[in-house]
Amino acid sequence: MATAGRRALPDFAIIGAAKCGTTSLFDYLGRHPLVLLSSTKEVHYADRAANVARGERWYRSWFPGVAELERVSRRNGGQRALCGEATPNYFCHPDAPARLRAVVPDARLILLLREPGERAWSQFRWSMHWGGEPLDFGGALRAEADRLPDRFASMRRPADQQNFVSHGYALRGLYAEQLEWWYQAFPRDQVLVLRSEDLFADPSASLARVEAFLGLPHAGDSDFPVMNQGADRSRLAPQDRAWLDEYYAEPNRRLAELTEGAITWP
Repeated sequence: MATAGRRALPDFAIIGAAKCGTTSLFDYLGRHPLVLLSSTKEVHYADRAANVARGERWYRSWFPGVAELERVSRRNGGQRALCGEATPNYFCHPDAPARLRAVVPDARLILLLREPGERAWSQFRWSMHWGGEPLDFGGALRAEADRLPDRFASMRRPADQQNFVSHGYALRGLYAEQLEWWYQAFPRDQVLVLRSEDLFADPSASLARVEAFLGLPHAGDSDFPVMNQGADRSRLAPQDRAWLDEYYAEPNRRLAELTEGAITWP
Protein backbone atom coordinates (compact mmCIF):
# COMPACT_ATOMS: atom_id res chain seq x y z
CA MET A 1 0.00 0.00 0.00
CA ALA A 2 2.86 2.39 0.75
CA THR A 3 4.00 2.19 -2.88
CA ALA A 4 0.55 1.83 -4.49
CA GLY A 5 0.71 5.29 -6.03
CA ARG A 6 3.66 4.14 -8.15
CA ARG A 7 2.02 0.90 -9.24
CA ALA A 8 0.02 0.09 -12.35
CA LEU A 9 -3.57 -0.99 -12.76
CA PRO A 10 -4.05 -4.20 -14.77
CA ASP A 11 -4.10 -4.19 -18.54
CA PHE A 12 -5.96 -7.50 -18.56
CA ALA A 13 -7.88 -9.82 -16.28
CA ILE A 14 -8.78 -13.48 -16.66
CA ILE A 15 -12.33 -13.29 -15.31
CA GLY A 16 -13.24 -16.99 -15.25
CA ALA A 17 -14.77 -19.36 -15.23
CA ALA A 18 -13.88 -21.52 -12.23
CA LYS A 19 -12.53 -25.01 -12.99
CA CYS A 20 -11.95 -24.05 -16.61
CA GLY A 21 -8.16 -23.77 -16.79
CA THR A 22 -7.57 -20.24 -15.53
CA THR A 23 -4.55 -21.29 -13.44
CA SER A 24 -2.91 -22.84 -16.48
CA LEU A 25 -3.53 -19.80 -18.69
CA PHE A 26 -2.28 -17.48 -15.94
CA ASP A 27 0.92 -19.53 -15.77
CA TYR A 28 1.38 -19.54 -19.56
CA LEU A 29 0.91 -15.77 -19.82
CA GLY A 30 3.32 -15.21 -16.94
CA ARG A 31 6.12 -16.75 -19.00
CA HIS A 32 5.82 -14.08 -21.69
CA PRO A 33 8.78 -11.66 -21.50
CA LEU A 34 6.41 -8.68 -21.74
CA VAL A 35 3.93 -9.80 -19.07
CA LEU A 36 4.12 -9.18 -15.34
CA LEU A 37 1.50 -10.73 -13.09
CA SER A 38 -0.22 -9.65 -9.90
CA SER A 39 1.56 -10.75 -6.72
CA THR A 40 -1.22 -13.30 -6.14
CA LYS A 41 -3.25 -14.98 -8.85
CA GLU A 42 -6.69 -14.16 -7.43
CA VAL A 43 -6.83 -10.57 -6.24
CA HIS A 44 -10.59 -10.72 -5.46
CA TYR A 45 -11.23 -7.03 -5.95
CA ALA A 46 -14.45 -6.86 -7.97
CA ASP A 47 -16.14 -9.86 -6.32
CA ARG A 48 -15.79 -8.65 -2.71
CA ALA A 49 -17.50 -5.47 -1.56
CA ALA A 50 -15.04 -5.05 1.31
CA ASN A 51 -12.13 -4.88 -1.14
CA VAL A 52 -13.98 -2.45 -3.42
CA ALA A 53 -14.47 -0.26 -0.35
CA ARG A 54 -10.70 -0.25 0.14
CA GLY A 55 -10.49 1.61 -3.13
CA GLU A 56 -8.39 1.77 -6.25
CA ARG A 57 -5.19 2.22 -4.24
CA TRP A 58 -5.72 -1.16 -2.60
CA TYR A 59 -6.27 -2.73 -6.03
CA ARG A 60 -3.08 -1.14 -7.38
CA SER A 61 -1.07 -2.52 -4.47
CA TRP A 62 -1.18 -6.02 -5.99
CA PHE A 63 0.46 -5.06 -9.30
CA PRO A 64 4.01 -4.23 -10.40
CA GLY A 65 5.40 -0.73 -10.31
CA VAL A 66 5.17 1.50 -13.35
CA ALA A 67 8.97 1.81 -13.35
CA GLU A 68 9.35 -1.97 -13.43
CA LEU A 69 7.01 -2.25 -16.39
CA GLU A 70 9.01 0.45 -18.17
CA ARG A 71 12.28 -1.43 -17.54
CA VAL A 72 10.77 -4.61 -18.97
CA SER A 73 9.61 -2.65 -22.00
CA ARG A 74 13.08 -1.20 -22.63
CA ARG A 75 14.65 -4.67 -22.37
CA ASN A 76 12.29 -5.83 -25.11
CA GLY A 77 12.87 -3.17 -27.73
CA GLY A 78 10.35 -0.67 -26.40
CA GLN A 79 7.30 -2.90 -26.83
CA ARG A 80 4.85 -2.01 -24.07
CA ALA A 81 4.85 -4.46 -21.15
CA LEU A 82 1.53 -5.49 -19.62
CA CYS A 83 0.31 -6.66 -16.25
CA GLY A 84 -2.75 -8.62 -15.25
CA GLU A 85 -4.55 -10.86 -12.80
CA ALA A 86 -6.93 -13.82 -12.77
CA THR A 87 -9.93 -14.10 -10.44
CA PRO A 88 -12.44 -16.71 -11.69
CA ASN A 89 -15.16 -15.60 -9.27
CA TYR A 90 -15.50 -12.31 -11.17
CA PHE A 91 -17.48 -14.01 -13.92
CA CYS A 92 -20.33 -15.20 -11.68
CA HIS A 93 -20.71 -12.03 -9.57
CA PRO A 94 -23.50 -9.76 -10.87
CA ASP A 95 -21.75 -6.60 -9.66
CA ALA A 96 -18.23 -7.45 -10.81
CA PRO A 97 -18.55 -6.09 -14.37
CA ALA A 98 -19.55 -2.58 -13.24
CA ARG A 99 -16.98 -2.59 -10.43
CA LEU A 100 -14.16 -3.56 -12.78
CA ARG A 101 -15.33 -1.14 -15.45
CA ALA A 102 -15.16 1.69 -12.89
CA VAL A 103 -11.41 1.21 -12.27
CA VAL A 104 -10.08 -0.33 -15.51
CA PRO A 105 -12.49 0.62 -18.33
CA ASP A 106 -9.92 -0.17 -21.03
CA ALA A 107 -8.83 -3.54 -19.64
CA ARG A 108 -8.92 -6.61 -21.85
CA LEU A 109 -10.91 -9.48 -20.37
CA ILE A 110 -10.23 -13.16 -21.02
CA LEU A 111 -12.86 -15.80 -20.34
CA LEU A 112 -12.35 -19.57 -20.47
CA LEU A 113 -15.47 -21.73 -20.71
CA ARG A 114 -15.55 -25.50 -20.33
CA GLU A 115 -18.45 -27.78 -21.27
CA PRO A 116 -20.72 -26.92 -18.32
CA GLY A 117 -21.55 -30.47 -17.24
CA GLU A 118 -17.88 -31.37 -16.99
CA ARG A 119 -17.20 -28.07 -15.24
CA ALA A 120 -19.89 -28.85 -12.64
CA TRP A 121 -18.50 -32.36 -12.12
CA SER A 122 -14.99 -30.95 -11.66
CA GLN A 123 -16.22 -28.44 -9.08
CA PHE A 124 -18.08 -31.19 -7.22
CA ARG A 125 -14.92 -33.28 -6.98
CA TRP A 126 -13.05 -30.21 -5.72
CA SER A 127 -15.68 -29.75 -2.98
CA MET A 128 -15.48 -33.43 -2.08
CA HIS A 129 -11.70 -33.20 -1.84
CA TRP A 130 -11.94 -30.35 0.64
CA GLY A 131 -14.68 -32.01 2.69
CA GLY A 132 -17.38 -29.48 1.92
CA GLU A 133 -19.95 -31.72 0.24
CA PRO A 134 -21.98 -34.37 2.13
CA LEU A 135 -24.19 -35.31 -0.86
CA ASP A 136 -23.48 -37.36 -3.95
CA PHE A 137 -23.37 -35.47 -7.22
CA GLY A 138 -26.94 -36.18 -8.29
CA GLY A 139 -28.22 -35.21 -4.85
CA ALA A 140 -26.15 -32.01 -4.88
CA LEU A 141 -27.57 -31.02 -8.26
CA ARG A 142 -31.14 -31.59 -7.08
CA ALA A 143 -30.48 -29.73 -3.82
CA GLU A 144 -29.00 -26.67 -5.50
CA ALA A 145 -32.29 -24.79 -5.88
CA ASP A 146 -32.90 -25.09 -2.13
CA ARG A 147 -29.31 -24.32 -1.18
CA LEU A 148 -29.13 -21.24 -3.41
CA PRO A 149 -32.68 -19.90 -3.77
CA ASP A 150 -31.37 -16.43 -4.69
CA ARG A 151 -29.14 -17.85 -7.40
CA PHE A 152 -26.35 -15.42 -8.38
CA ALA A 153 -27.54 -12.80 -5.88
CA SER A 154 -25.98 -15.01 -3.21
CA MET A 155 -22.60 -13.67 -4.36
CA ARG A 156 -23.61 -10.21 -3.13
CA ARG A 157 -23.82 -11.31 0.52
CA PRO A 158 -20.51 -12.17 2.20
CA ALA A 159 -22.23 -14.69 4.47
CA ASP A 160 -23.61 -16.60 1.44
CA GLN A 161 -20.78 -16.16 -1.02
CA GLN A 162 -18.78 -19.20 0.08
CA ASN A 163 -21.91 -21.34 -0.11
CA PHE A 164 -22.33 -20.30 -3.74
CA VAL A 165 -18.65 -20.81 -4.55
CA SER A 166 -18.71 -24.29 -3.02
CA HIS A 167 -22.14 -25.54 -4.11
CA GLY A 168 -23.19 -23.61 -7.22
CA TYR A 169 -22.37 -26.54 -9.47
CA ALA A 170 -25.09 -26.16 -12.09
CA LEU A 171 -25.65 -22.42 -11.75
CA ARG A 172 -22.10 -21.49 -12.60
CA GLY A 173 -22.48 -23.23 -15.95
CA LEU A 174 -25.27 -20.89 -17.07
CA TYR A 175 -22.68 -19.01 -19.07
CA ALA A 176 -24.91 -16.93 -21.33
CA GLU A 177 -26.67 -15.27 -18.41
CA GLN A 178 -23.36 -14.27 -16.87
CA LEU A 179 -21.69 -13.25 -20.13
CA GLU A 180 -24.54 -10.83 -20.85
CA TRP A 181 -23.62 -8.87 -17.69
CA TRP A 182 -20.09 -8.42 -19.02
CA TYR A 183 -21.22 -7.45 -22.51
CA GLN A 184 -23.43 -4.77 -20.94
CA ALA A 185 -20.44 -3.29 -19.07
CA PHE A 186 -17.61 -3.71 -21.60
CA PRO A 187 -17.43 -3.45 -25.39
CA ARG A 188 -17.41 -6.90 -26.92
CA ASP A 189 -14.07 -6.31 -28.58
CA GLN A 190 -12.53 -6.08 -25.10
CA VAL A 191 -13.73 -9.57 -24.16
CA LEU A 192 -12.10 -12.73 -25.53
CA VAL A 193 -14.04 -15.96 -24.95
CA LEU A 194 -12.20 -19.26 -25.40
CA ARG A 195 -13.12 -22.89 -24.91
CA SER A 196 -11.11 -24.69 -22.25
CA GLU A 197 -11.10 -27.79 -24.42
CA ASP A 198 -9.26 -25.87 -27.14
CA LEU A 199 -6.72 -24.52 -24.66
CA PHE A 200 -5.78 -28.00 -23.50
CA ALA A 201 -5.98 -29.65 -26.92
CA ASP A 202 -3.67 -27.05 -28.52
CA PRO A 203 -2.30 -24.68 -25.88
CA SER A 204 0.11 -23.03 -28.31
CA ALA A 205 -2.67 -21.98 -30.68
CA SER A 206 -4.92 -20.75 -27.86
CA LEU A 207 -2.09 -18.81 -26.28
CA ALA A 208 -1.30 -17.21 -29.64
CA ARG A 209 -4.93 -16.02 -29.80
CA VAL A 210 -4.60 -14.51 -26.33
CA GLU A 211 -1.31 -12.82 -27.22
CA ALA A 212 -2.82 -11.31 -30.36
CA PHE A 213 -5.85 -10.12 -28.38
CA LEU A 214 -3.52 -8.39 -25.89
CA GLY A 215 -1.36 -6.90 -28.64
CA LEU A 216 1.66 -8.99 -27.67
CA PRO A 217 4.13 -10.60 -30.05
CA HIS A 218 4.07 -14.37 -30.02
CA ALA A 219 6.60 -15.54 -27.45
CA GLY A 220 7.20 -18.94 -29.01
CA ASP A 221 6.25 -22.39 -27.82
CA SER A 222 7.29 -24.07 -24.59
CA ASP A 223 6.01 -26.79 -22.31
CA PHE A 224 2.38 -26.34 -21.31
CA PRO A 225 1.75 -28.24 -18.08
CA VAL A 226 -1.83 -28.49 -16.86
CA MET A 227 -1.91 -26.60 -13.58
CA ASN A 228 -4.11 -27.25 -10.55
CA GLN A 229 -5.30 -30.57 -11.96
CA GLY A 230 -7.10 -32.89 -9.55
CA ALA A 231 -6.07 -36.52 -9.20
CA ASP A 232 -9.63 -37.86 -9.43
CA ARG A 233 -10.24 -38.98 -13.02
CA SER A 234 -13.66 -40.55 -12.41
CA ARG A 235 -16.36 -39.95 -15.01
CA LEU A 236 -19.90 -38.66 -14.82
CA ALA A 237 -22.60 -41.25 -14.20
CA PRO A 238 -24.95 -41.65 -17.22
CA GLN A 239 -28.00 -40.45 -15.26
CA ASP A 240 -26.18 -37.30 -14.13
CA ARG A 241 -24.94 -36.68 -17.67
CA ALA A 242 -28.50 -36.92 -18.95
CA TRP A 243 -29.76 -34.50 -16.26
CA LEU A 244 -27.07 -31.99 -17.13
CA ASP A 245 -27.64 -32.29 -20.88
CA GLU A 246 -31.30 -31.42 -20.39
CA TYR A 247 -30.54 -28.62 -17.91
CA TYR A 248 -28.02 -26.93 -20.23
CA ALA A 249 -29.74 -27.47 -23.58
CA GLU A 250 -31.39 -24.04 -23.75
CA PRO A 251 -28.62 -22.10 -21.93
CA ASN A 252 -26.03 -23.55 -24.32
CA ARG A 253 -28.18 -22.56 -27.29
CA ARG A 254 -28.29 -19.00 -25.92
CA LEU A 255 -24.53 -19.01 -25.44
CA ALA A 256 -23.97 -20.11 -29.04
CA GLU A 257 -26.14 -17.20 -30.22
CA LEU A 258 -24.42 -14.74 -27.91
CA THR A 259 -20.95 -15.75 -29.14
CA GLU A 260 -22.07 -16.00 -32.78
CA GLY A 261 -21.40 -19.72 -32.83
CA ALA A 262 -17.89 -19.49 -31.40
CA ILE A 263 -18.65 -21.38 -28.18
CA THR A 264 -20.51 -24.66 -28.59
CA TRP A 265 -20.12 -28.24 -27.45
CA PRO A 266 -21.29 -31.41 -29.16
